[in-house]
Amino acid sequence: MSISFPSSFLWGSSISSYQVEGGTTNNDWYAWEQKKGLPPCGEACRHYQLYPEDFKLAHALGHNALRLSLEWSRIHPHKDTFSEEEISHYRGVIAALRQYNLTPLITLHHFTNPLWFYKQGGWLNPEGVDLFIKYVIKMAEAFKEQVAFWIVFNEPYVYIYKGFLEGAWPPGYTSHKDARRAQAHIVKAYLLAYQELKNIYGENPSYISIAKHMRIFSPCPYYNLGQNTFFSFMRSRIFNYSLIDYLRRRRTLDFLGLNYYCREYVSSSFNLFGKECRRAHHKNRQNTLGWYLYPRGLYHLLLRLKSYGLPILITENGTSCVREEEYEQFLVAHIQAVGEALQRGVEVWGYMWWSLLDNFEWDKGYDHRFGLIRVNFENFERSLKPFADTYKKISQSNEISI
Repeated sequence: MSISFPSSFLWGSSISSYQVEGGTTNNDWYAWEQKKGLPPCGEACRHYQLYPEDFKLAHALGHNALRLSLEWSRIHPHKDTFSEEEISHYRGVIAALRQYNLTPLITLHHFTNPLWFYKQGGWLNPEGVDLFIKYVIKMAEAFKEQVAFWIVFNEPYVYIYKGFLEGAWPPGYTSHKDARRAQAHIVKAYLLAYQELKNIYGENPSYISIAKHMRIFSPCPYYNLGQNTFFSFMRSRIFNYSLIDYLRRRRTLDFLGLNYYCREYVSSSFNLFGKECRRAHHKNRQNTLGWYLYPRGLYHLLLRLKSYGLPILITENGTSCVREEEYEQFLVAHIQAVGEALQRGVEVWGYMWWSLLDNFEWDKGYDHRFGLIRVNFENFERSLKPFADTYKKISQSNEISI
């Protein structure tokens, strides 16, 4: 049995500027690497120079869309200065996407901030909201003729959790108070950005959202007298749905951007969120990062999200494996889940694999390879992984066998 996808379905992949471009030294992530002695991003994939080759490969794989981010620190190198040279560069990038019939899905904030913004308090500084909106307006005015899809923030709660609660990412805080303040400013920035984009586009089509990271939160079945069930419910309620609920009430989502990778087991703790259980008694298949893979979870999330009455665009889904065949198993199982959700009446606009290229995986460096395209980081040669051909056949046929 085969399931067909809508003729307008978007098939593609995602990348983010800092993780693939290379040569970015004017942002908080570069400063963080120096401060913490982390593996440096360095030249990444040299996508900044090689983007025409990368887009040609994406087109050859049968893709009709690609999600990428603009590097705020390149475009806005100083508080009062925009770089027309860098804006021209990204205009060329988007034109190249169009040349290869790839619909551009543009992310404005994918974790990195300009160094000047970071030094003046970043998202803890109320002025940061207005400064970000200044950048949003500049980008909308520069690219409104070429771009209809805008993702204002990538995984805002992941950014807040990692940077303001866990302290593993810049700015490296571990404060609930700071996390709440950063969250308030980021949400305010999104609401204002949504309105500004709508004002600039007027009657012309524009589709605006966030890319929301979501997991299946399951109670650890061991030593569970109901408490693990409670904490997994709270974790899902807060991390998966609270922001979507708020933005939906404010009528500021044109679609739902969904990033889905894995399942997380939850056990009790002395806080409202519980804690992730990483004990060896969980036997699910894991990837190189230790994430518990659960393809069926994507189907369950899509059915749950149907209640919002909004189209859904899967903005990230992917994995990093040791054995090549595991990539194909992951890809096919998740696209099957999308197909089954479509059969149940869920409106899904597209599917983006993370990532087009093997790339820099933040504080983990280069050991985890998510790409459809293998990158040799010694000479930057590209080569297709075997499962990329499977994805090509699916996207070109526009159907999946169940």
